[in-house]
Amino acid sequence: MKAKIMLFAIMLAGLVAANHAFAQGDGKFPGIDKRVDVFQKQLEQQGFKVTRWEDAFGPVNLACWVCNGLTDTAFGNNAAAPYQVISEPYEGVRVGREMQLEPYDAVIFIGKTPPPVAYFSYTGFVYSRYNGEGKGRKQIFSSIGDTINHSRINTVDKKHPFDKDVIIVMTADQGTNASVLHAAMRAGFPQSIMNTMVVPSSVVKLGKDEKADTLIFVERMYLPANQDDLNNYMDTSSQWASVLYVTYPEKPAKLDPYPAPQMLVRGTGKTEADLMPALDRLESAIVTANPGYQADKLQSGIWLLEWLDGFQRGTNLIGECRDTVYLKTADFKLGSNPEDYLVVFGVNHEATGKATYSNFTLYHAAMELGVAGKNSREINGTADRYDLGKYQAMSKHLYAFKVARDCGGLPATECLEVKQIPVGNCPFGDCCPRGSLDDDLFLGFRAYVEPETGVGPYWFEILWDRAIHFKK
Repeated sequence: MKAKIMLFAIMLAGLVAANHAFAQGDGKFPGIDKRVDVFQKQLEQQGFKVTRWEDAFGPVNLACWVCNGLTDTAFGNNAAAPYQVISEPYEGVRVGREMQLEPYDAVIFIGKTPPPVAYFSYTGFVYSRYNGEGKGRKQIFSSIGDTINHSRINTVDKKHPFDKDVIIVMTADQGTNASVLHAAMRAGFPQSIMNTMVVPSSVVKLGKDEKADTLIFVERMYLPANQDDLNNYMDTSSQWASVLYVTYPEKPAKLDPYPAPQMLVRGTGKTEADLMPALDRLESAIVTANPGYQADKLQSGIWLLEWLDGFQRGTNLIGECRDTVYLKTADFKLGSNPEDYLVVFGVNHEATGKATYSNFTLYHAAMELGVAGKNSREINGTADRYDLGKYQAMSKHLYAFKVARDCGGLPATECLEVKQIPVGNCPFGDCCPRGSLDDDLFLGFRAYVEPETGVGPYWFEILWDRAIHFKK
């Protein structure tokens, strides 16, 4: 059953070209359940067989899963980012629902977007695929194209897409999609809230047998304007979200599969290369400011590539999405000496304009579990206290942050104190039986959504983050 417990992550593929504003409003539809009932009847009149999945969307707790053996990995989760998925109950917790689709099927999400956040998206993934006779299934957890994110989702107000009603149709067939959207409009939903998440049949193996792929649907979000509003959004998801699975009782006479959608292009040609001398000077200044320690330098490199890497080489991309880059350091041990610590430093990609936000996360290596981290707004200005000489004016684009078991009284604005692996609200207990901070760890880095492109920056237009492990 472990393969059944997976998560998130973010698919899309393509928005419907015809999804232009059809009706205006405040994005709130009273009696949403009644509208879904009408929608279901309209779908049935279109010839679909409709199954309504009850309580089928909500938050997942990856730390709880992996720490208690429900899964082997937390999929490299972003420690501070909550995830919601089309899901089902298992062992007292909510887990991602692995779905299989015939070429003419669709999964329909009817819900609403988060309250104001720096970033949100919906993504579709191929989670697992057939690995050959007697070999079981192979996890590839690869996205199937660009996400539907805050910068390009269809809502009644595209300039302020937060807390708005939304419909997302996940399908491989253009005819199925057109019929679903027609039924939605006949049910009273405006065309302006309708989005299509294309399942490209050229790379996804459709069907319902053991040789067909399984898919999942993930929502992720980050940096809320008001944490209580986001908590309420996630706590009430069972009240405002509905999920319908639709198919035809008999295979249609004609299929009209979508081609693979055109991907957004990463990169603008603008780089952070001019900050390299300042970054090197910051590294030297950090070593100088911490005498009496052995300084082991940790350089990050590319951690995960993107979706087609999973499909071509069978690489497990653990829920990547194209809205970011993924970098990581080599594994290391923090050490049992409470005086040992890390200084994580680099370019603040939000400050340079190359990202909507960026962050670093400390990971438990074996479980691929994000433990704790800091984002670009929390680390802003933290390099100012170092002597950068003639590069001092560039400190506003850099950061340097301490990570330790014991911050020794340093404020939270300067030091991230990590004493244990948190598991959140977990029904199995508040500890992590499968791992501790004495195990191998690594640092992971993300830079989300370059504003100029609406997709993650190009790996070689940004300077990669670094760290120094100081050992007494």
